[in-house]
Amino acid sequence: MYEPKFDISEVADLLGIERLTEGNSFNVVCPFCGDRRGKMNFRVLKDGNPCNTYRCFNCGSQGNMLTLYAEMQGIYGEDRYKRAYREILEALGKSGYDTVSHRTYRPPAVYDRREQEEPDFEARSRVYESLLELLTLTESHRRNLLNRGFGREQIEEFQFRSTPVSGTEGIARRLLKEGHSLRGIPGFFVNSRGNWDAAFYGRNHGILCPVRSIGGYITGFQIRLDSPYDGRKYLWFSSTNKPEGTGSRSPVGFFGDPYGKVVRVTEGILKASAAYAMSGYSFLGVPGVNQYKELEKSLAELKENGLEEVHEYYDMDKLMPVSCQGDYKEPVCEKCGGADWETGIYEDFLSCPHKRAKRDQIQEGCRKLYEICHRLGLRCIQKRWDCGPEGTWNGNYKGIDDYWWGHLKLRREQEMEDVFCRAAAFGGGIPSWEKAGFGG
Repeated sequence: MYEPKFDISEVADLLGIERLTEGNSFNVVCPFCGDRRGKMNFRVLKDGNPCNTYRCFNCGSQGNMLTLYAEMQGIYGEDRYKRAYREILEALGKSGYDTVSHRTYRPPAVYDRREQEEPDFEARSRVYESLLELLTLTESHRRNLLNRGFGREQIEEFQFRSTPVSGTEGIARRLLKEGHSLRGIPGFFVNSRGNWDAAFYGRNHGILCPVRSIGGYITGFQIRLDSPYDGRKYLWFSSTNKPEGTGSRSPVGFFGDPYGKVVRVTEGILKASAAYAMSGYSFLGVPGVNQYKELEKSLAELKENGLEEVHEYYDMDKLMPVSCQGDYKEPVCEKCGGADWETGIYEDFLSCPHKRAKRDQIQEGCRKLYEICHRLGLRCIQKRWDCGPEGTWNGNYKGIDDYWWGHLKLRREQEMEDVFCRAAAFGGGIPSWEKAGFGG
């Protein structure tokens, strides 16, 4: 009986597939649909004999270890399995012959970034549009977006996707086969094997949020992380500091009517798109409150289209009370001298330096926006919500998307209650939430 030189367990590790269990039959995060519940099973042995198969009971994907590698790496053609087998052997160092003489590696080219031509908006957007066609949105991410105020049709319209968990080199290969150049495109780079690759990793797994310009081009992607990384909830799809890689340049996102007389400005791509989805108001989403270079360019472009007024919708941290309450963050507050942790007494007369720094940062961003509007001759109005009698933030709804979604949910619940009551009054059956038209 033929004994393979490797098994599906080694292939899984080679592809960077995340394991959920161990053993000769183990569950993984599905590299095709992203399911993390253990529905994807890898089997090394069956009845004591080599098996090396996989099957996902969520999306239906199934095959053997060569099928897996070929699919993940984007290998096609009649000899796809032979090529997959040889590549696996070489990658694992089990080929038994001089791999250097049989395979030509392409080392990253040495070039001067200053001389590299940056792709135009259209070329970059075409690459990103094609990338979106190769990706899908997991059900867990869809539910996350529904719980942020998006409707199902809006989720499709905005083209949200889940970042891939593996097969990134295959994605780049597909884009190259479609005729795209990846040089100068943020998020793509040349890997250690000399092949073009996409900068998706375990640490930046999450919801891929397209960033569109006023003209409708996709200029980049912001990723809403499933698990915060180094204290950050968002990262850019970027390949800065990698061979032939390019930084994202943190573009501004626009949602709405490019010829409107009023635009709203808030921090974050996902927040701006959610606010637009719930209100219909035009929004600019800036990467950060103090990243205003691209913001000024966008406002100037909108002014040429007829813009007259800007509404500032930055988070309510800008009006946060700064008195010490021992409630900032546990690791920070535990080290602070303004609270007596044994008695639970806080020094109300003291201001929390961390709260003050956060508030000052937001307020500085607000001032920069007001200065930009003044230079451009635009009216600028500060918007605030969830405030107490003293004009400070109550601490319930920080972002405008949270505030509007909280009220929208309450209104939907009230409308749903009316539907139930009317159905009961007429002796009819009580409809489900989705059938009553409230399922997004």
